[in-house]
Amino acid sequence: MKRIYLKNIVKVSAVVLPLLFFMAAVACQSKADETQAPNFSLLNLQGDLVSLSDYKGKVVLVNFFATYCPPCRLEMTDFVELQKEYGPKGFIILAISVDQNPQIVLPRFIRAMKLNFPVLIATSKVIKDYGNIYGLPVTFVIDKDQRIMKRFMGMVTRDMLVPLIEKGLGTQS
Repeated sequence: MKRIYLKNIVKVSAVVLPLLFFMAAVACQSKADETQAPNFSLLNLQGDLVSLSDYKGKVVLVNFFATYCPPCRLEMTDFVELQKEYGPKGFIILAISVDQNPQIVLPRFIRAMKLNFPVLIATSKVIKDYGNIYGLPVTFVIDKDQRIMKRFMGMVTRDMLVPLIEKGLGTQS
């Protein structure tokens, strides 16, 4: 009798525990509309507030990164080139650092990488609003109406981004 009881507990646990973890994960997710990009106002290193809404009418690439993250560092080279090429056409990159001690680590990183776009300092709210960012890098391409066109988990390349940027700008060939 005890063996049957234990087998039933194991069977029920195999179904119930994953379900409980799934329900907990869903409960922790942001309640934001998945198509509308959550607005944010974040500080840059100069202490100025920068808001996503400041860029309505532009195609925006929002990138969550850290200076210690090798894939994050690699994709910055493509971002610099994309900003040069598409910036004059209505495109902007907003890089959001999740580094600890950003005032210490970011100035040298920005200079070394020759970043030509705003670098902002993450808050727990923006991390939550964008889906509880837990791995880096994470990149969002946002259209002129501030709807999320695409979310990328992991490193992105120029080839992955150009078609989306051009579609958002209306310059797709």
